Amino acid sequence: MYALITGVSSGLGKAMAQYFTECGITVIGVSRSQPEGLPDSLHWIGADITLPADRERIANQVAAITGGGLDILINNAGKGIYATWEEMDENELREVFELDFFAPVALTKILLPQLAAAHGSVINISSAAGRIWVPCMGAYCAAKAALAMFSNSLRQEIRKHHIHVLDVAPGQVNTGFSSRSCGTRKPPNSPGSSSHSPRDLAKTVYSAWKRKKQRITYPRSLSFALFFVRALLPGLYDRINRKLWNLDN
Repeated sequence: MYALITGVSSGLGKAMAQYFTECGITVIGVSRSQPEGLPDSLHWIGADITLPADRERIANQVAAITGGGLDILINNAGKGIYATWEEMDENELREVFELDFFAPVALTKILLPQLAAAHGSVINISSAAGRIWVPCMGAYCAAKAALAMFSNSLRQEIRKHHIHVLDVAPGQVNTGFSSRSCGTRKPPNSPGSSSHSPRDLAKTVYSAWKRKKQRITYPRSLSFALFFVRALLPGLYDRINRKLWNLDN
């Protein structure tokens, strides 16, 4: 069984590559930089998934490795941005959407025949930020919301091919996300920012895939918190965020 995982050089991608390998799955990892500390059995493809030529090369190399049937595609690579819409650099905005939305869509499309051949799965790593607005993270919220809607609509369209689609919406996980983000703002310290490990999330993703879940929020308790805030306390949530991000001065 084969799994293609993007963004394996660090964070959640690296943790999933390690855990899925431990579970007996042959992992094909994609990243721009050479990963370190991953299993020797991993097939690494150095590529930039935002480039059409690289996506074509990925598809060809995956077919050569697997024989034409891909069991799991995990669209994990992504980046954040911290800036208000007013101060945001347009080039950085486009870079975020290119990596977080357009590239996963294009990579999924080019790999659909191989996924169909194996009756495989598409796992898209969106974000809890795609399910609720966050000031100074609006571009990231929008890109991840778009990715979640891609998952939910794609699921119905490719059901006839017996391809399973899972949307994963993590909350705060200790992956070094902020250090790799762009934008002019520094994120405020918030409770729980490093309380969950990438490995724990990798285990959850694997379990959700095995159970053929359609969508999950991690940690599970976060889904209730998001519903509570959206339905009952949006005004309080906005006031707290304006204070955290110093938006009233």
